[in-house]
Amino acid sequence: MPTHLKKLVRSRMEKTGESYATALRYVRRRAERRATPPAESAPVRKYRFRYRGAARRDPAIDAYARSVEGPLGETLTRLVNLVRSTVPGHDEIAFRGAPQFCIGGEPFCYVVGYPRHVNLGFCDGATLPDPARILRGRGKYMRHVRLTPRDPFPGAALARLVAESARRVRSMQAGDPREVRELRDARR
Repeated sequence: MPTHLKKLVRSRMEKTGESYATALRYVRRRAERRATPPAESAPVRKYRFRYRGAARRDPAIDAYARSVEGPLGETLTRLVNLVRSTVPGHDEIAFRGAPQFCIGGEPFCYVVGYPRHVNLGFCDGATLPDPARILRGRGKYMRHVRLTPRDPFPGAALARLVAESARRVRSMQAGDPREVRELRDARR
């Protein structure tokens, strides 16, 4: 048994007073639940989103990237440039302060900066193939990649995810009968 598993089981035993077998069963079940479900089992939304006001290159996104200082700002700028270079002909909008990248107004990814990390998120990330196993999150539809300045930048894996997400949005637009809901920023 791996050392980290033993530590988790012992910790559980100390906290709850359970037997070793019961604590081990709990730890294993929890690990199974936390595992990312396969892409085939992810549900599909009943409707699609579209942002009003998406433009070819939104100056608000450049201003947002410049406003974040230090190594975190460099990571954020690198992500924005990666998305821009991977998907030519996309639209952009700063929705509620965060850069959203769209095709025909329909989002395929977004970037959000936090005090210690930056997230590159995917609106329908639960359906994306992730051979590098870098997607995080357990939501019904969305997934994200958490990047910190001290971690290595997985550029090739991120580019594949961004390109696949954009490809899926393009294919949806070509005949998807689902309802399209338009969103506008709360500030407007």
